[in-house]
Amino acid sequence: MEEHRDPKEELRPKEEPQEEPSEYLFMQETIKRDRRGIRKGFFKMAGFGLVFGMCACFSFTALRPVMEGIFQDDPAQVTIPKEEPEEDKVQPEAEPAEPAVQQTLDADSYRQMQQSLTAIGIEANRSVAEIVAVAKDQDWTEEAKDYKNSVSGLIVADNGRELLILGKSSVAKEAQELRVIFNDGNAYPAVLKKSDGTLGIGIYAVSRSDLEDSTWAQIETAVLGSSNAVSKGDVAIVLGKPFGYAGAMGFGSIASGKNTLDLADRQYRLINTDIAGSKNGSGFIVNLKGETIALIDQSAAEEGSTELIIGYGITDVKDIIECLSNGQGVPYIGIYGVDVTEEIEEQGIPKGLYVKNVEADSPAMTAGIQSGDVITSIGDDEVASYSAYHQSLMEKKVGSEVKVKGQRQGADGYVDIDFTVTVGSKE
Repeated sequence: MEEHRDPKEELRPKEEPQEEPSEYLFMQETIKRDRRGIRKGFFKMAGFGLVFGMCACFSFTALRPVMEGIFQDDPAQVTIPKEEPEEDKVQPEAEPAEPAVQQTLDADSYRQMQQSLTAIGIEANRSVAEIVAVAKDQDWTEEAKDYKNSVSGLIVADNGRELLILGKSSVAKEAQELRVIFNDGNAYPAVLKKSDGTLGIGIYAVSRSDLEDSTWAQIETAVLGSSNAVSKGDVAIVLGKPFGYAGAMGFGSIASGKNTLDLADRQYRLINTDIAGSKNGSGFIVNLKGETIALIDQSAAEEGSTELIIGYGITDVKDIIECLSNGQGVPYIGIYGVDVTEEIEEQGIPKGLYVKNVEADSPAMTAGIQSGDVITSIGDDEVASYSAYHQSLMEKKVGSEVKVKGQRQGADGYVDIDFTVTVGSKE
């Protein structure tokens, strides 16, 4: 049978496939464009990040020294161990001496002795440095190893922020720049932290953060010995610049440890050696233990004496080193005195510190202290000797007022007199 079709259906137009809605096409377009924008944004942000990172890096490098100075820990307090007063030391009883054993010494014995002394000197020299003052328009990096305007320095302390070096302060007076050359030959910027005008010494500071590992490996803090224990004939090793050039080492013996030098507010023991040195030499005297026992200062020698190396006993300088290392001025009044011994007391002079002289423009002169006065106390401390006077003075703060009691000779004998002294500092 044939299938009959409806003529109307044949006349109907055929349905064409439906196209996707225009909204979907728009979304596709939008997604494609968004992907391109994300890529562009990513590269743009990466570029900004790179520029920001470089700026931050340069800023950190430039500001690092300043920020370290602001945020680093405060320097630790430097303390130099005190020695017992010489008169308080208990002397051990002498044991019977054993018969000396006769020894035959030859060239090898001498050579071994020299090698032993040299080894001690080399080890102690790790604590010695050279402080160089650079004048205007001077090239301190020139090939010459010996600098005319330089002095020896001794590493005495490390406060956690700075390495502290003891040396003469005269080299810093007209310097445009200061450098410290350590045992490994490296040089670093330095500043004069504090100085004392009485002894002409100061503490120089080098930032710890500046020091390279190679330098740390070649240096050590000095061991300060006792100049009170020095005896005539002891072996002496001199280091630093005692002969006029840096890095020197010499050997000899102690010629005397009994001489003293009177300076303002203290009497200093002098350590004399039999080693010839330069008139302007500087450096340090070391014993057989490698301990520093004296600070070389040729100006302490008497006028007209031979140029044998001489220095201030380190025991008398320890409290000053501690004071300067902590950035404090050394207390100063300006009195030259002498102990009133029992023999002097018998002449009718009161016990205490007899004032021989008073420095001009000193706190003592301003307070009215005169030559011939006898100081009996400072504050609450009784003064029975020059050393007791100095010890009491060193406990006072620069700028503080202190009551000084004394006696002055009048028509009818000595009478009490009081002074109000403002403690100063001589730099």
